[in-house]
Amino acid sequence: MTVKGEKMMYHGEIPATTISIEETKANHWHYPDFSAIKKDEVIENDIGYDDEFRIGFGKELLLEDIYVWYGRFRSLSKKPVLVNSSGSHVQMNFSLQNSTVYLNETQSRPFVRFKPHQHNLLLLPKKNMLVQWQPKEETEVFAINITTDFFFKTLPEEHPLYRHFQNGISEILPAFLSQRNLPVTPKMISTLFEILHCTYSGYHKSLFVKAKVIELLALQFDQYEQLPLPDFDSALKQEDIEKMHLARKVLLENIETPLSLKDLAHQIGTNEFNLKKYFKEVFGTTVFGYLHDFRMERSKVLLCEEETKISEVAQQMGYKHATHFTAAFKKHFGYLPNKIRILLIHLLQFAEYLIECGMEMIESGVVTEVV
Repeated sequence: MTVKGEKMMYHGEIPATTISIEETKANHWHYPDFSAIKKDEVIENDIGYDDEFRIGFGKELLLEDIYVWYGRFRSLSKKPVLVNSSGSHVQMNFSLQNSTVYLNETQSRPFVRFKPHQHNLLLLPKKNMLVQWQPKEETEVFAINITTDFFFKTLPEEHPLYRHFQNGISEILPAFLSQRNLPVTPKMISTLFEILHCTYSGYHKSLFVKAKVIELLALQFDQYEQLPLPDFDSALKQEDIEKMHLARKVLLENIETPLSLKDLAHQIGTNEFNLKKYFKEVFGTTVFGYLHDFRMERSKVLLCEEETKISEVAQQMGYKHATHFTAAFKKHFGYLPNKIRILLIHLLQFAEYLIECGMEMIESGVVTEVV
């Protein structure tokens, strides 16, 4: 974990630029006060972007101690967004596409830059800042913001990050889980979209989202503690990074008929040795390790859909035999794929039972129907 006095440096960091406040006057945004949301309250808003600065869509979700923002858009201008903050909070930033740059309002050099498929956990102090995305490129990003009270309740006081973030609050300085941004994993992506597409409502949704946010915190901490960080002396060029992202794209486009490492390397214009070395540096795992994790997370989502057969999912995930898929699924998750379908049936039956009980109680006069 980063400690006081360490300097955040990233390969490919953009040079210092001079940005006047005048440039951001028409392009500003204020964090909502999500610390004031009631315990049983959930607020959801769909967002449309269509102005001189960006075009696209997004979604925000506010509940007690948590503010989730998702955006998918194209920036039309280099002008950064001036972000107003009413208090310190902790942000889990997951950058899926494009680069995200954070700058202090009074400084010209970024204090953090997220490249595609990177994440980190950072303390954002009570201070305005500037956020910038590369124009003309597709941007997709999740920013999960939590109150400091919620965050510190998840950590023991003796945890090194507890004191580190407390110092950041008192000194009004940003602080980070990792000195280097970490690679986003398929499991993280799956959990993020579970939050985005959650079908619960009211307090049930609040419980679900809070559980998933804690799960993401656990994934971030576990990855940081288990995964060796990239070599700071690595000479990985931007061209090589782009090739690895292309390799990931080609890999997932051919999930039903996976390419060999040799063929994949040939398609992206590199050799097998560099493919294996650079892919692990960019994504934190091997080529086929990433493919396996993606297959498992994707298959879990597909199995939750009605009338989806295990054999069909196995075929879509590139397995010639359903038995091989079942064995891989069991090894990865610890339970057989048909357990998901059985659980869904039981939940549906239980929900129907509760509805019937509720109607009987209303008809008998035990409870009064509220309109």
